[in-house]
Amino acid sequence: MKTTFVVLCIILCIFTFVLYSNTTLNWKIFDSLLLNKPVIITENSTENITLYNTDDLFKIPADQKIPTYPNRRFAIFACSIHSNVQSYTFYTPITAASWKRAGYETIVVFVGDFTLPNVLTPRLNLSRNYLKHVGANIIDIQCNASYAVKLSQLVRLFAGFLPDSIVHDDDDILTGDSDLIPLKPKEYLPTNGADGFIFNAFCCGSFKRRGRTYRMFPS
Repeated sequence: MKTTFVVLCIILCIFTFVLYSNTTLNWKIFDSLLLNKPVIITENSTENITLYNTDDLFKIPADQKIPTYPNRRFAIFACSIHSNVQSYTFYTPITAASWKRAGYETIVVFVGDFTLPNVLTPRLNLSRNYLKHVGANIIDIQCNASYAVKLSQLVRLFAGFLPDSIVHDDDDILTGDSDLIPLKPKEYLPTNGADGFIFNAFCCGSFKRRGRTYRMFPS
């Protein structure tokens, strides 16, 4: 306890010495601190110190506004390029076009080892070309082929980390599967005042693990 007190006293003495030895210091700094207005101090030379109130530095001019974006709706789904079931990649442009009909833009994630030779087969390239035709956002996730299927099931849950060039903070994102095609657009309209929704939420029952019961929800 005594050591802490001594250290604090030494720090206070050093601060006091620096404060009063610098005759060019403007007392506006204390006014700014008392009013909770941060100040940036830049030293232009060994004799002059310039004070800039950050309120003025970061104040947005009246003729300029922070850009705002209208809330958009996205559906994201993923599939492995190594899956033995080729229908997952085959359905992607059909599913994307169906979501577009329902008022959603689409983000399609292909997961796998793209460094392997001839991994982009003509069938897969055909699906990717049709996705571009319907205006879908295509993302390739590089990973080992051995866990590409598992990663394709998990990656859509992290859609919030996509860059601003694709999604914005206020956009609505719905997760789905490449073979789940929406048929009735009105069933996928967001509810006013709600932060989200789960379609067909009670479809999947529950399961037990380590003595506890968990309800499963569709992704």
